[in-house]
Amino acid sequence: MIVWGGSGGTSVANGGRYRSTTDTWLTTQSDGAPSARNRHTAVWTGTEMIIWGGIGAVYHATGGR
Repeated sequence: MIVWGGSGGTSVANGGRYRSTTDTWLTTQSDGAPSARNRHTAVWTGTEMIIWGGIGAVYHATGGR
């Protein structure tokens, strides 16, 4: 499972990867990552996660992968 962004009082720009086989979380790289946001859309292509839209300090019409 991969998670990115969200809200903890303010929008956040971080995430992690969960490995159920070892019950561990790994940090994700932030190179090319989208800015802090929540209520965004995420799609897994099979090789990368693509994030689009959402709300941060403003409504976003941007994304990252």
